[in-house]
Amino acid sequence: MAFTANLSGTAQIPNSIALAFDKQFLIAVGQNALMDQFVSEKMEIGAKSIQVSKYPRLALATTPLSETTDITSVAISDSQILFTPAEYGNAVTRTQLASLQSAGKIDLAIPELVGINMGQTQDQLALNALAASTNVAFVNNKTTATLAVGDVMSSTFLNQMYNKLARLNVPAFEGNAYVAVMHDDVINDLRGNVASGEWTDVSKYTGTVENIFTNEVGMFRGFRIVRNNFAQYAQGTGGDLVDTYSSYFIGARSLAKVSSKEPTMVVTGPFDTLARTVNIGWYGVFTYGILDTDAVWVGKSASSVGNNLA
Repeated sequence: MAFTANLSGTAQIPNSIALAFDKQFLIAVGQNALMDQFVSEKMEIGAKSIQVSKYPRLALATTPLSETTDITSVAISDSQILFTPAEYGNAVTRTQLASLQSAGKIDLAIPELVGINMGQTQDQLALNALAASTNVAFVNNKTTATLAVGDVMSSTFLNQMYNKLARLNVPAFEGNAYVAVMHDDVINDLRGNVASGEWTDVSKYTGTVENIFTNEVGMFRGFRIVRNNFAQYAQGTGGDLVDTYSSYFIGARSLAKVSSKEPTMVVTGPFDTLARTVNIGWYGVFTYGILDTDAVWVGKSASSVGNNLA
């Protein structure tokens, strides 16, 4: 009897168990798919490539109108951003014996793990898209080669990032604030500033925002800070042990997600003679990309809790 290389273990699942799978899967996805809450443009079309139109702002109408003369309308020009969805997915093959000998616990564990994997994979792909931005700035105007132990995230740098977005009139998110997605090591340095008027914990918000983002931990210098440890960082090597962390400073209209098929749970099988195996996984055809290049900045810094000891 031929099996796939890695088995975990049933086959014809009763509808009640399938429903339990789906419920557990959705809970797990909800806890880990963080970046989709910042997607400003979502399109789901069954196509090989999908174009998203981008329209520039109209020129300001600062000339007074004449009572007897009609205005001349202006033409709107657009540009196209091409997105090409790709296939992504993962699966676990469970055996009937594993289900029986675990008293059914594996029936809940597998969909939860698969759901977490789907959510975290989407997070990583979304962050990879933001990381492709050419708008990059280093704390203290350093470079990858010159970044030092003390070049950690600071209020001064956040002010600079806020200015980068605000001076181009990038629209903010709810609460009239931009969003900064950061690794916990980077957030640690920001929270260390206990001076009055600095960091504001979520629990101390006073009606400035109506809805709290998933994993939002505070507000600082015009940014709603969201923790995501899939934010990229590069470990220092050789004689340079200073880790370089990437943080993502974004406004509305920064991120798009297009899909031919939104990621969802897949249960298939059995494929063996005695109906002892079943496959539980997820599958989707989608991609992420930057919608407005002005709305994304990548900030590079060290961290006081990173691997920064020479």
